[in-house]
Amino acid sequence: MPRRATGKRTSSYKQEELNFEKIISSATILSKEDASSKSRMGEANQNYDPVGQTTEYMRRAVQIEDAWETIIQKAREQLLMVDARQVYFDFLSDLKKQIEGGVSNSATLAKLMEAVAIRGLGMTRAHVRIDSPAKGSSRWRVALDADLVSRHLTEHIVGTYFLNPIELQDNPWASRMPIVAASDVSQHRSAVPVPARFFKRSVPFVLNNAAGTLFKFQDGQPKYDNVFNPRPDDALLRWMLIDPSYQDDLEMEDYERCIASAMDVGQYKFDLELLLKANKRSPDVIFRDGSLFPQDAYIDNFIIENKRGDFTREAIRDFLACLSYAREVGIVYCGVSKNVQLKVYSAIMDWYIARYINKDWEVGGYTLNDGQAMSLLLSSPSFVGTNLQQSVTTCLIRRSFTTRANLNTRANLNKLSSYFNNFQEQNPEIDITPFRRLCEIAHVYMFFIGHSRNPQQQLPRYEFFYDHSLGSITNILQKVLFALQYCGLMNDNDHSFMAERPVTYLIPSVTQQAHLLSKDVGKHIDTATGQWIMARYRSLLK
Repeated sequence: MPRRATGKRTSSYKQEELNFEKIISSATILSKEDASSKSRMGEANQNYDPVGQTTEYMRRAVQIEDAWETIIQKAREQLLMVDARQVYFDFLSDLKKQIEGGVSNSATLAKLMEAVAIRGLGMTRAHVRIDSPAKGSSRWRVALDADLVSRHLTEHIVGTYFLNPIELQDNPWASRMPIVAASDVSQHRSAVPVPARFFKRSVPFVLNNAAGTLFKFQDGQPKYDNVFNPRPDDALLRWMLIDPSYQDDLEMEDYERCIASAMDVGQYKFDLELLLKANKRSPDVIFRDGSLFPQDAYIDNFIIENKRGDFTREAIRDFLACLSYAREVGIVYCGVSKNVQLKVYSAIMDWYIARYINKDWEVGGYTLNDGQAMSLLLSSPSFVGTNLQQSVTTCLIRRSFTTRANLNTRANLNKLSSYFNNFQEQNPEIDITPFRRLCEIAHVYMFFIGHSRNPQQQLPRYEFFYDHSLGSITNILQKVLFALQYCGLMNDNDHSFMAERPVTYLIPSVTQQAHLLSKDVGKHIDTATGQWIMARYRSLLK
């Protein structure tokens, strides 16, 4: 052991003050979409050809965009007259025939069929079961129960045709004008500089921040009221601030998923306390940036006894609270999703074109996601302005929490009660009641609406929570449409792609305002809050 030095020693070393404003201003700020993508990076297959995938995507994207004013325009015109349920049934039946017929891309078509039927439409193996070839064989088998599939499509699809003209009717709120609200959450990844005598290091932390906007007309003029919590209390900071110990306690994938769930928690708490339970008058419609469903929705993660499990459970509980309150007070709770992964609409567009318009059109080779494809299909040069008096929507598709939680592939949906009872018995320390309740009530109807003149303006997917007590599905759709016309649309340039012409998302103005506010509030957090957080770090460092 080295001897302890004696006597006084002078040093030029000086402990620097921790400047929270400086730290925050240099932080890396992520939107929900950015953070979600980052959390998925850990799941990527290492045996992957990024160059090949990129060039294939480029080729396919260029092919489809070049066909926008010709082939896709023709598809748009025809899909306005094609029965929605029938086209999905024909799609599944035709893919079954091709897969079992031994086409060269059977594996790709099987994957696409499962993506649409199981992941998108929420069918089960009783509806569609795809069996890959046995060892030494090349023959695929697809079992499709026509009666069950037809019944499921009837129950889960709303709209006469695949594409449906829609006209704005009278104000659904009759004698008064609505209040339209929105929320968003941003994430700030930074580090506290800790100057030491011989070296300098930093302690990383993640700070989540939610904010929102209320829109209404006042004295004939549009008015945006910003809503945020400048002084989060100790209980809220537990979910806002991800301290360095999380990286020590969790594997990297769990850590990234925990951070993603933390964003959900922050936004759900904001939606519930500051929008749904507004001090004065609650909004009539909430356009929540992102999907309504939490990012981590699997029951296996709900019961994990670590910090990831803590955040997953809290997100589930808060989501349930938001839906329950929205239902009780009659508020339209609607998600606005830019980062869309499903291909439940885009696959139908590709298949229909190949089947009825252009036999050389590719199916299954590289299918664009719904957001990309519907931006092409629904964007029309004939669209005038953004008043949404007349427009076109896709058919509405019902998607349940059970589908998001992947229960339709691992449990009998008709016997969920016994499934959950067994699960609870095996995990008595965790109360799964909130998860069970979401499986009962959490249903959304998703759709795209054409409100742009060209596909350079990407369209988001809208999805609203539905309960019969809120009125008919058509009535809720009219409320969403009226709210969009009422608050107007704005370009979101923060999510542009690298392109010769800027690619922007066209989203509700209140959602864009909430998005900008959440970033600005995060950059310039109230001084008192900043001092509070830094005081905690000082005490930790001591």
